[in-house]
Amino acid sequence: MNIKSLLLGSAAALAVVSGAQAADAVVAAEPEPMEYVKVCDAFGTGYFYIPGTETCLKIGGRVRFDVQAADSYSVKSQEGYNTKSRAEIYMDSASDTEYGALKTQFIGRFDFDGTANDGTHTTTKVMAANISMAGFQVGLVDSVYSSFTNYAGDIINDDVISYGVLEVNQINYTYDSGTGFKAVVAVEADDTEVTRRRADGTEYDVVVNGKDYVPNVVAGAGYTMGSFGVTVVGGYDERVEEGAVKARLDGNFGAVSAFVMGAWNSGGVHAYAPGDGYVGWGDWAAWAGVGYKAADNLAANLQVAGTDNDTFAAAANLKWNPVSGLLIMPEVTYTKWDNKVVDNDQWNGMLRFERTF
Repeated sequence: MNIKSLLLGSAAALAVVSGAQAADAVVAAEPEPMEYVKVCDAFGTGYFYIPGTETCLKIGGRVRFDVQAADSYSVKSQEGYNTKSRAEIYMDSASDTEYGALKTQFIGRFDFDGTANDGTHTTTKVMAANISMAGFQVGLVDSVYSSFTNYAGDIINDDVISYGVLEVNQINYTYDSGTGFKAVVAVEADDTEVTRRRADGTEYDVVVNGKDYVPNVVAGAGYTMGSFGVTVVGGYDERVEEGAVKARLDGNFGAVSAFVMGAWNSGGVHAYAPGDGYVGWGDWAAWAGVGYKAADNLAANLQVAGTDNDTFAAAANLKWNPVSGLLIMPEVTYTKWDNKVVDNDQWNGMLRFERTF
């Protein structure tokens, strides 16, 4: 073997070895770019973009603990104190469309009344599940008969004398002029009374949803100018063929706010003129309240209400926010029934701790 052959063989061997090593080499992949959560301020505080979409999401909630002695909704309930814990989750979404903002709302509630530790006294409830766009709203939400007049006062037990139905499936439309005038119309699910038969052959009446083709109807209008506002709303309960009309006047005077609200009932007890646990309103019901903001973190509220059937309710509270997101609120209420069903009164005292986030 000559020198030339030896050199050529060595070069060929080195080429083979180099090729094998190159084939086994590991090439590091380029890292994928990280996608950070972006703030979405187009729809208010707390929204962020869902990664990879143009939809904004807001998540929040609250945790509450109540200690209560007696019950202003029922007589002879002064049998000691009771406690209740509550947790709520809020999820709202929003995105821009050619028709305006497309929004959804979800509120889930979990209550534990503190009377057992085996979970049997825990209740779960969907408070809201709805879609809205271009002024229309469909799904589960409080009746506009109650929400359009902003319920009643800033009181825990504000509905001892009830101002109307709350959660109900509905389709509603709200017109907002942007200059203080608003109007609303809604069709709401009607609960129909049907007769059922027990195993022993006796009959009983129950109220169920979806047994009728005709919904309840609500309509209202309101106008706000400066520190004053007036709202009128009416509801017709198709099941009992009766209705009611409410009117509310609001005023703000610096640190003081006040309202008066009155309602007329065409007759009987129904969704828009509920009873108070013993009797209905009669021909009318009325509410009035005043609030005073003593400081940024301290406020006081008072509310009174009465009905044609001689039911009277009063409540007062203090709202203290020692730190942001934490509320401590004591409240005292008094109810007096003076009618053919019951003649009695009831005091109630309670203390609430609430963390909102």
